[in-house]
Amino acid sequence: MGELTVKDVGEFGLIRRIMHDFIYRPELVKVGPGDDGAVYAAPPGFDQVISTDTMVEGIHFTKETMGPSDVGYHLGASNFSDMAAMGAEASGFVLSIALPDDLPLSWVESFYGGLRSCCRKYRVNLLGGDVTGSPGGVIVTGTVIGMVPSGKAVTRSGAREGDVVFVTETIGDSAAGLYALLHGRASDFPGLVRRHRRPEPQIRAGILLRDHGAHALNDISDGLSRELNEIAAASEVEIEIDPSKIPISGEARRLAEEVHVNPLDWAFNGGEDYELVGSLSPADFDTIREECAVRAIGRVVRKPGRGVYIRKGKERAILEVHGFDHFEK
Repeated sequence: MGELTVKDVGEFGLIRRIMHDFIYRPELVKVGPGDDGAVYAAPPGFDQVISTDTMVEGIHFTKETMGPSDVGYHLGASNFSDMAAMGAEASGFVLSIALPDDLPLSWVESFYGGLRSCCRKYRVNLLGGDVTGSPGGVIVTGTVIGMVPSGKAVTRSGAREGDVVFVTETIGDSAAGLYALLHGRASDFPGLVRRHRRPEPQIRAGILLRDHGAHALNDISDGLSRELNEIAAASEVEIEIDPSKIPISGEARRLAEEVHVNPLDWAFNGGEDYELVGSLSPADFDTIREECAVRAIGRVVRKPGRGVYIRKGKERAILEVHGFDHFEK
């Protein structure tokens, strides 16, 4: 007998198999998974934040680049990163999943195992969702709810003239990891592959940045060039970036040297790092460096203004957007 598939167990049999180990913060849940809707609570003095993200087989992942457990973990991390970019804490998650009927049951169970691992790590309740069929590949959509102290959410629109522009950790590792996977170099660069398959949302950094007065925040999901331009547009400011200050990991530099690629291309245009980019006053930046791995990469030089520029000595050039666009040919 062959391996069990989704069709073999049916919709409700599948649900029975995956309905376990969902709640990690019970104090926030009044009615959990299994009803027509979940009922959750937000503590007094907090605003609620909501966001959603979708992963489509063949666009965001393939069987060659991610195992099912990685897909589950990645979906949770990408959603939780949106909360980090608001200075919020993720607290609840719902999932809609569309599956081909010939998909092995083991794939689905492994996917949920990866998602649970991410939810458990960041103490996010998995509140339920929906399961349906797909005529093609796997499609998974997660919706995350979070909470932030009332009036303290950090947006893209608050950057001010004179601010330091910063990023967290290193940029471009995920795109470098994807390159390694697609070109048979995965075993040589395991750290980059891990950063692509299982990114870590910067929730602690987002909360610290919020509490230290960050004026603007964005998460790096579609490439640093796109996220910087989103901040500039929303804040109506002009930003100058020093490309020599953008932190590139040692592994990414080594791979780039071997394959004759500029690692800044991965940083500016790759995406899926799920690090944070934003702006702070110089005084607040100096303070937070003692608590958080933030790196200054530029300045907000003018408000009102619009656009992002690369500064090299006395010369500068516009930083065009080349990050990921689903509808760009």
